[in-house]
Amino acid sequence: MNSLVNGLIVAGVVGAIGAVIGLILAYASNVFHVEEDPRFDLIVKNLPGFNCGVCGYPGCSGMAQGLLDGKADVTQCKPGTQLTYEKVKAILKGENPDLITEETLRAAK
Repeated sequence: MNSLVNGLIVAGVVGAIGAVIGLILAYASNVFHVEEDPRFDLIVKNLPGFNCGVCGYPGCSGMAQGLLDGKADVTQCKPGTQLTYEKVKAILKGENPDLITEETLRAAK
């Protein structure tokens, strides 16, 4: 009986410590939250995804951040195609990249 009480006390203390740490982490998550540009993931998704670094950035995510910061040009992405370039330009303008297809590019020429 005594060991059962001791076990419950230990479980309660460990649970309380876990709850306090969880609350601290939840609070810190809200305080230190960094807002990310919603276009970032969309740009990364529309880049070729080779993460080759030929553009001068450390992978496609670096290139995407450079584009959002206005420090990069999408044509720096050497594995990219004209379709890639136009889709990324559309994203940067706030347009839907899914509306740009090979057919719409051919029709525009």
